[in-house]
Amino acid sequence: MSLPTLEIEKASATYDEDTRIVFISYRGDLDGETSTFVYNWLTKIIEAVGIENIYGEIFDFREVEQFMPDNLMDARRNSRRYNMKNNVKKLPVAMVISNHFQEEILRGPMQNVEENKRKAIVWNFDDAVNFLNSWHRDHTPTE
Repeated sequence: MSLPTLEIEKASATYDEDTRIVFISYRGDLDGETSTFVYNWLTKIIEAVGIENIYGEIFDFREVEQFMPDNLMDARRNSRRYNMKNNVKKLPVAMVISNHFQEEILRGPMQNVEENKRKAIVWNFDDAVNFLNSWHRDHTPTE
């Protein structure tokens, strides 16, 4: 089966069938249109493979230069709609950043709060994968 990928000016996204991880990379000035493209793509991946076959999502913000005002509003709206439509309780999300400005944006306006244990802000790709693994280890029932 050929799964959809996303390649636009400010974002790219793929689903790795071996690891079952969704990878999204953003770059440049992140706007609302880009956020909408990404969430529409995520919906297509869930329709193609089923949410139960997604191990986790890694959003890479390291190459984002600026979060445009419309992105913050659209990303929140798209995320809320996506979360309500899909059972995301078993879907950990790691957000990779390169500076404290990105961290503040993701913690504040994006409402990635401490209480939301399925999401983590990390500083590198290895930590992102480690977070997904540790989340599953801590949240998957054992026989």
